[in-house]
Amino acid sequence: MDFSIFYFVLVLMIFLAIFDLIVGVANDAVNFTNSAVGSKVASKKIILIIAAIGVILGAVSSSGMMEVARKGIFKPELFTLTALVYIFLSVMITDVVLLDFYNTFGLPTSTTVSLVFELLGASLVMAFLTKPEGVDAFSYINSESAIKIISGIFMSVMIAFIVGLVIQTLLRIIFSFQIDKTVGIFGGPFASFSSSVLIFFILISALKGSNLMDKEFEIFIETNFLLLFSIVFLTLLVFFQILIWFKINVFKIIILFGTFALAMAFASNDLVNFVGVPLASINVVQLILESGNPMDLGVAMSGKVKTPQVFLLISAFIMIVTLIFSKKATSVTKTEISLASEKTEIELFSSNQVSRRIVKIFLDVWSFFKFYTPSFITSFLKSRYTKVTIENKKTESFDLLRASANVMISSLLILSGTLYKLPLSTTFVTFMVAMGTSLADRAWVRYNAVNRVSGVLTVIGGWFLTAMVTTIISGLIAFSFYYFSFYAFIFLLPITFFLFVSFNKIHELRVKLNNEFSLPLDYINSNPKLAVRYIFEHLIENIQDTELILNSIIKSLTSGKKSHQKGSRNQLERLNYLYGAYMVGIAEVDSSGFDQSEIIQSYNLESSIHNFRKLINNILSIRKNVLYKIDFQFSNLNSEEKDDIKEIKNFIQSIFEEIHSLVKKSKRNESKNKGFRKEFSILKYKTHRKQIKRLKLKSTQMAGLVPFLTIVEELFDFNHHLLELYNNVERILPYMEEK
Repeated sequence: MDFSIFYFVLVLMIFLAIFDLIVGVANDAVNFTNSAVGSKVASKKIILIIAAIGVILGAVSSSGMMEVARKGIFKPELFTLTALVYIFLSVMITDVVLLDFYNTFGLPTSTTVSLVFELLGASLVMAFLTKPEGVDAFSYINSESAIKIISGIFMSVMIAFIVGLVIQTLLRIIFSFQIDKTVGIFGGPFASFSSSVLIFFILISALKGSNLMDKEFEIFIETNFLLLFSIVFLTLLVFFQILIWFKINVFKIIILFGTFALAMAFASNDLVNFVGVPLASINVVQLILESGNPMDLGVAMSGKVKTPQVFLLISAFIMIVTLIFSKKATSVTKTEISLASEKTEIELFSSNQVSRRIVKIFLDVWSFFKFYTPSFITSFLKSRYTKVTIENKKTESFDLLRASANVMISSLLILSGTLYKLPLSTTFVTFMVAMGTSLADRAWVRYNAVNRVSGVLTVIGGWFLTAMVTTIISGLIAFSFYYFSFYAFIFLLPITFFLFVSFNKIHELRVKLNNEFSLPLDYINSNPKLAVRYIFEHLIENIQDTELILNSIIKSLTSGKKSHQKGSRNQLERLNYLYGAYMVGIAEVDSSGFDQSEIIQSYNLESSIHNFRKLINNILSIRKNVLYKIDFQFSNLNSEEKDDIKEIKNFIQSIFEEIHSLVKKSKRNESKNKGFRKEFSILKYKTHRKQIKRLKLKSTQMAGLVPFLTIVEELFDFNHHLLELYNNVERILPYMEEK
């Protein structure tokens, strides 16, 4: 038998392990960096250095026992060695593709859950295909692990969100938003308790089964937990109180220490999952090469699988490099931070029926309790939630108190899960705690609550989708390996490569779009007047794009060919996003230092942005009706209708040219504006008259009249909004010249 294919499998598994580490870490990094990054407790460089130290120590201290093997998803002794290779290949291919998909769209998910259900799907399908007659395929599977994971999702979601909400509410009532005034009284106990939780989180959760801590010491800590915790708490209480007296910010210490602790716990317990499956497959290949019989049963693979320390250190190094350079890790972090942010953000998720319903129910319940709550209590709570107004607005997404609470509550819940054997997921806990604390801090307000709830539901739905999709896909891949053997590589590897490249292109486009309007948000608070100018200039540049898109759609209408408007949908989605970015930018501008004329000009700029949005809506409607006319095979425009469309198009183009000339010369022409409005009225009247005349002469078919008239009316509406925009630009330009 030719065993050369198994050497190829060895090389392939090494590459898949590296890619899996990259995509997995890019997703899991949010678990231990979101609080530090969101609160801007330090520079990103310092945050990554601290996380890297935690990763290295976690890898060094790891027991190296493969978590997936300990869960016992399937019984390897019942499968042949070849079947095990098929299973592990199916798992790795699925994992790389799925996690990269989630990273592309910035959605956090659980890498452990994905691996577990990939193993479940592949092994279950392989069991059905290879089992002897009369044997139940489910006897090859340990179904308890799958049920445990699903219950862990439910428990993590509900417990973490509620605990985060309650604890952060209490902390905010105690500290208020005026932390500088309350830290002297309550800062010491809070910092001491938080640090004690983090210390025991490291000892019990991060170092559990570690080479650095023997079993007897571990049992001693768990047995005397309350006593030891009290001693550490009292000792640290004195320490932190002294730091507060010396004006040292204890919240920063908690956040950075928490980042280190969570990174260490991840490297110690979860990092082995990424190399566990590839190493297990390498072990299988070694057994095949040694025995010379691929049909032997995998008895030697049962039980626990020890991961060599060198592989963990290499994995830690790859993880650190990914943390530093991965743009997709930044995207996933941005999703969680934006959902928890108390700033005005560009909302990443659209509203839906479910989120609107949930928000309405919450507001009704809130109004009910508020109505029956005594006024002195509501007044007290209002005073605790009053935010400090400062001259230079900060740029962090949430304050240091909430960031400290995030790492403390997450560590506390994971620690409790370890002590009481509760199946809590680190990813689920950290995410839902962040959502609970943001709701407690009233970061979700009326104008963004629907979007935020929609985002949370999308992420939670993605977790359950991960379980289902990974089970199905890994099962299908295992099915293809069983029937096509290793010839399945002929189509599986090109598909995987194609998806990987496609996801990277999609992510590059998303990053490019997100960064297109990032500059003013960076200095919008430090120099609001300059920010207003930048928004205006950026808006003018993108108004030109509406002209190009409209021209392509009109060309499609007159020619009857859809190809002329190819790409217009993506271009309009981009402009829609930019509209949201402009509105966020203008909303964040601190106008407290503006004089009356500057306030008026800011108002005109906001009106211009709304005109820009109306232009986009008009084009969307025109595009929809043009496609409808083409798709349903309506008759092409006759020569007279084409002339009407051309005349309207030329008029629109003349307004665009005047706007460009106006911006270039910065000279207002009041007579030109009045002339446009008069010409517009004449053109509209003339076009309608000609259409009525054609109907009477029956030179126009009635069947195609409705979409044509709709398009004409949208073009006139576009004209109207363009003239309004022209008028606003005229008013803004003198102000821009003065500056």
